[in-house]
Amino acid sequence: MTCHGIDKILLKIRPGETVLVEYSAVSSPELLLYLMCRRCENVESPVLIDDISDTFSEYVIRLELMGLDTEPLMEIPVIKIGGNREFGNVVGRVEVDKYSLDFKYYGKIYDKVVPEKVVCNPVLGIHKLFVALERQEVIRLVRNISTFVGRKSRFAFYFINRDVMERKNPELLPLLEETASTVLQWEAGKGKYRLRALKAANDEILGSVVSMSFKDILGA
Repeated sequence: MTCHGIDKILLKIRPGETVLVEYSAVSSPELLLYLMCRRCENVESPVLIDDISDTFSEYVIRLELMGLDTEPLMEIPVIKIGGNREFGNVVGRVEVDKYSLDFKYYGKIYDKVVPEKVVCNPVLGIHKLFVALERQEVIRLVRNISTFVGRKSRFAFYFINRDVMERKNPELLPLLEETASTVLQWEAGKGKYRLRALKAANDEILGSVVSMSFKDILGA
């Protein structure tokens, strides 16, 4: 199946959804971000990236090493959360101070830069906060993520390293899965990349599996 088959999952995500994207450390999640942004561009859906601890720059650098065109990604508005690298089209910045994150300040920035049209909002590197924050702040983070479910101005994709979460905070992954309206799994193996819908608010995509090769992605 070509990468266009991914539309049957990505384009069925509804406004207001919070989607958990679980990936392994060796599955190259940057490829899914690349496809997601390309598909949004094709259907004229705006994108706003939340970049936690310079994760966006890590994604783009790896995509460049793979030989993919990253110029369109560099034009996407980015809200930086922590990190110290000025990278991409940064439209707002939220500091992570003393192991805490000011969600009220983030909300002000988000409301200021979010377009009028429903926006696709990839959130990159959220697991880094779960590693760095104190226990009380981790619980607060999960609670705040849950408050964004149903916000019709966006549909959000939280990219999370499953390997890190299972080692550092194994009890939190099921809690996040319960909180999310849809849970997707991105995996790689035997020369193929696969996106699975483990949980879905839209019954049309529940259980769907999309498989593609790197050549498919290169030709997207």
